[in-house]
Amino acid sequence: MSPLLVNQKLIDESYKETCENMYDSLTRQSYKSYIFIPYNFGYHWILLILSVETGNLIVFDSMRNLKSAIQHILDPLNRVWKKFVKNNKGRGQWRPELNVNMDYPCARQQQGTDWCGYYVCDYLHIMTPCGKTTDEEMRMSQMGDECYSTDRINAMCEQLAGFILNEILDPRGEFYHDGHIDRGFPSTS
Repeated sequence: MSPLLVNQKLIDESYKETCENMYDSLTRQSYKSYIFIPYNFGYHWILLILSVETGNLIVFDSMRNLKSAIQHILDPLNRVWKKFVKNNKGRGQWRPELNVNMDYPCARQQQGTDWCGYYVCDYLHIMTPCGKTTDEEMRMSQMGDECYSTDRINAMCEQLAGFILNEILDPRGEFYHDGHIDRGFPSTS
């Protein structure tokens, strides 16, 4: 789910529309095993991973906030999940409510740093094997429970900058966009 469509500001300002965006995203991605939800609230990034098959929602939070601190995203996600389960009864054996796991081991952010976004990028990097044959448990074990060193953060910055340069800004990159928005309107000629 795109953090441009699902974040605390939009939930506060456009709750119904944000829930609709979450539902559309869940429906479009329901064939996947996992849906990644990078989420920003109060200048802090966390990663939520929804297991579509089990209805488990794993929360990776480098600051180890209490569940009450993210209830504003959990409530609409549960609302959307219930609607999804109701509208897709014949397709799977889903639990009626999400099972939220806040205690999953992940790296801890050092106090006084603002590295939470880098942690989320690293979690995403670890969880998306990019063609490598690794199982889920091996990827999860790479998360650890330690604070990241400055060298690891710098390495993530370098990887991210390289990705942006090579895949987004370079016209030959897979995610390059020339700025043109195709709205799907029929041509007038």
